[in-house]
Amino acid sequence: MMNPSNKIDLLALFLLLVAGIITSLYFDVKPLTSALLFFGFPSAYLQIRRPKNIHRVCAGTFLFGFLFGFGFDFMALINMAWDEPLNQLFFPNRILGVIALDHIIWFLLWTFSIITFYEHFLDHERSDKISHNYRWGLYAALAFIGAMLFLYIVAPNILLFRYAYLVLGITATIPLMLLIIRRPSFYSKFIKVVPYFFLLYLSYELVAVYLGQWNFPGQYIGKINIFGLEFPFEEFFFWTIMSSVSILSYYEIFVDDGR
Repeated sequence: MMNPSNKIDLLALFLLLVAGIITSLYFDVKPLTSALLFFGFPSAYLQIRRPKNIHRVCAGTFLFGFLFGFGFDFMALINMAWDEPLNQLFFPNRILGVIALDHIIWFLLWTFSIITFYEHFLDHERSDKISHNYRWGLYAALAFIGAMLFLYIVAPNILLFRYAYLVLGITATIPLMLLIIRRPSFYSKFIKVVPYFFLLYLSYELVAVYLGQWNFPGQYIGKINIFGLEFPFEEFFFWTIMSSVSILSYYEIFVDDGR
């Protein structure tokens, strides 16, 4: 049974979502501004309402939003899984001609919002201790980024493949599947976050496509059409449905206690 405080917070998040939609559409904002409206302000509200284990939240955001996020986005961009027009970027200069600072900030805000929501509503530990597995996550992320950048400089064609969104999406969900197989109790815990993030991401997706904030120039297994707005099936499945619980599986494995 949800306590009254959490009901108030969910109502506040819903109102912030409506405000984010209206503001984005009325002012025709750029993706980074939308990220503040859809991710940043709701996270700030939850942080103010109830202080979190900020040490762990920031550690998870750095590992998954910055390090793994950089590598994942870099691979997606060079394979045209998605892209943002230059006129939608605040910082149009791209690192190695691929990834803009806007993307990096976006991934940080996105990851921070997922972990903050999880800590606020579902993970009520008081400890700020970070798992010993964290260092393995750092090693893996740094090794991945190092190898990726080396190959991109010396032999970029090795990194190119078809149906990149599908391949990257499946790869990103493997830790989630393994965690649920090993500890089935996480299924009932993670599934509780899906309705909120599905509503949040689908709303954001429709706004972004309508405003031309991003586009999808790659190969996809299918398309979704909602209210005349079209985007890949991979975006619908791997981002709007699966991405929040995928991030939380990494968080439990590498940052939290896995319980």
